[in-house]
Amino acid sequence: MNQIGRAVAVASVDDFMARTRRHLGASVVLLDGDFEMIAYSARSIEVSEDHAQSVVRQATDADTRNWIVDCGIAYATRPVRTPANRTTGSKARICLPVRHGGKTYGFLFVLPGDDTSISDRALEELMPLAAQAGALLAAGASENGHLAGAFADLLEGDPDRSSAAAEHLRVSGEMKDADFTMLATDHASIDRRSGVTAVPMGRFTAVFVAHRDSSSSTLRSAVDSCCAEGSVVGVGGTYSDLRDAGKSWRQARLCLDVIALEPSKGPVAYWDRLGVYRLAALASAELVAEAAITPAVRALFEHRNRDLLATAETFFDNGGDIAATTDALSIHRQTLYYRLRRIQELTTLDLSIGQDRLELHVGLSLGRLVGGPGTSHPS
Repeated sequence: MNQIGRAVAVASVDDFMARTRRHLGASVVLLDGDFEMIAYSARSIEVSEDHAQSVVRQATDADTRNWIVDCGIAYATRPVRTPANRTTGSKARICLPVRHGGKTYGFLFVLPGDDTSISDRALEELMPLAAQAGALLAAGASENGHLAGAFADLLEGDPDRSSAAAEHLRVSGEMKDADFTMLATDHASIDRRSGVTAVPMGRFTAVFVAHRDSSSSTLRSAVDSCCAEGSVVGVGGTYSDLRDAGKSWRQARLCLDVIALEPSKGPVAYWDRLGVYRLAALASAELVAEAAITPAVRALFEHRNRDLLATAETFFDNGGDIAATTDALSIHRQTLYYRLRRIQELTTLDLSIGQDRLELHVGLSLGRLVGGPGTSHPS
């Protein structure tokens, strides 16, 4: 019997991919049930991950994907050779279903150009390994689902549920009390590594990063991993008690709100550098709005002349510097003076008085963040 058929356990998905590639003498790619790439193993160094991803994208456009599925791969229990389809332009392909317990957890495809001499026997000999890989994927799906539920309670549950989730994660050994930071990102695929746990949370991904200190390479690498293809990242505060994970998560989410409001603050925003915006995390958006949006601030938000609002914001952003403000707005100095007088008349605030300037500046900054009059809340 060929060595591939011996009862040798598959140690990991990577092990399965490497043994499959050696057995077939071909580059292979493993997709999940949504046709997203899980892993690949290349026959030569010329086949990079970018190349594999490109092939996956070309092979899984809507028409091609529908054609492949119509060929029966979703319920197949043996290797499938899908024929070419001139209508969709899809090529003939080789697919091995990766199953466990009667359910398909993934699809192993041979990259085009590598499949010309692969025999049916060679494919059949791979099925025991594919079954073991299916068990690994099934176990991973179960663990991820369990972890996602515990994470949801830890980060967004009420105090009792959050404390219970923290204790459960400690006892299970999945996490322990140590310095950690929560990241919030819109990047869906996070590099898994020691000390990093990523779990989908609604339209964002929550990333738990255990590290020695705020300048550790683990934290830097996790942030860099999130900053892919235009993604944004919010970095919460650092804590050592798992019960504070929800606090760090809220801070990270607020950082994303700030980036949505002020893209120049991104693509990475740190809670420790958020300044006055941190006040918005102290209470609900409604309470922050009630406190920050005074009658004077509301009058400016609701005034029909939006130039006055833009002028006030630019004036504050430039520290009250007249020259810098006129340059930023591309207006004449006298026009700026006129607008500032109108702002003072409208708000009844005197911008030469520090307390009045503070009221308007904080009100405008936090008002936009929490969805003040005439604005929309970024989250």
